[in-house]
Amino acid sequence: MVGHKIPTRPEELTPEWLTDALRETGAIRKATVTSVDVKPDIAAGVGFMGVLARVSPQYDQQEDGAPDSFIAKFPSPVPENREIADTFRLYERETRFYQEIAGEVELRTPRCYYGDCDPQSGDFVLLLEDLPPACVGDQLAGCSAGEAELALRELAKFHATWWNSPQLDEIDWMPLINDPLIAQSAQDSYLEAWDPFVEYAGDKLPASVREVGEEFGKNVIKMMDRFGKPPRTIVHGDYRLDNLFFGLPDVGLPDEGDNSLAVIDWQISSRGPGVFDVAYFLCGTMAPAERKASEMDLLRMYHGTLVKNGVHGYDFEQCFEDYRASALFCLLYSVLEIGNMDTANERGVELFDTIMKRAASAISDLNAGELLPSQTP
Repeated sequence: MVGHKIPTRPEELTPEWLTDALRETGAIRKATVTSVDVKPDIAAGVGFMGVLARVSPQYDQQEDGAPDSFIAKFPSPVPENREIADTFRLYERETRFYQEIAGEVELRTPRCYYGDCDPQSGDFVLLLEDLPPACVGDQLAGCSAGEAELALRELAKFHATWWNSPQLDEIDWMPLINDPLIAQSAQDSYLEAWDPFVEYAGDKLPASVREVGEEFGKNVIKMMDRFGKPPRTIVHGDYRLDNLFFGLPDVGLPDEGDNSLAVIDWQISSRGPGVFDVAYFLCGTMAPAERKASEMDLLRMYHGTLVKNGVHGYDFEQCFEDYRASALFCLLYSVLEIGNMDTANERGVELFDTIMKRAASAISDLNAGELLPSQTP
């Protein structure tokens, strides 16, 4: 809103500001927000790059469609996290995703009642649809094969919509997955975090995976360059259960028409290989035994859904090789997260530890280390 300061904390949401914001987007037309109840920090231990609050406004009159509650998203108050977000324009990415893309694709995302971002200061705010009675996933608990099938089927439809689309060139505010700044920073950060990571996790990993991890650190840029080549689509980048809302606690195996999944948190979205999201989801979400039992069936279902929705020239063999290579990138996430871990965040520690162990198992099972550039003929 021109002339209005962007609120950057839950306590800065006023009835006057909310009235103007909701009227600007048509979420309300005649009603006025008279008071507001804010429940702050609803994502403690789950969200790491932002602050979420549940907002319940009161109006001076009833109006059809006026939201009874919504989720407000703000920048992280942690200076180190804020610096990362500003460097890579994470808040601008997510705000523009909701403003320019979310309404044009089949994948269910929360309705955005209002969004604003100042690229210069990095300040941003999003007012997003609250999603009850949908149930958010739990990364620690993992998911069933049925939930995984739903998550990957809806993901494949989304990827197919943007698969090698000419529109990808128009969204230059969303970087390529191998953007030079991102790739160099990723490699530098990985190498810097490696020793603290090994100190914490070294004895929890097989020696073979530690060796792969050490070699991977020298090849982060090369691997990202591999992923920067076509075919490209929009990659969510953090496709895990804590960012997925399921319509029912037990979704079973839904019909093709069932769209009971919603996806949040688009801050690190990029343009790259869709199967990266698949590997990140399966290798970090499912317990190793469950993943091994259903991995190939789920990957074939994902690929088949791509084909059914118009993707051509991408055979399953290539999809599988890209999946194996993508599994290596679970190491990047684990090393950066654990190497820079806030040990006071107990759920964060448990979360990263669990994802690391699942990912290590997948890398070993898939023999993904042989795809490192320095280890190929």
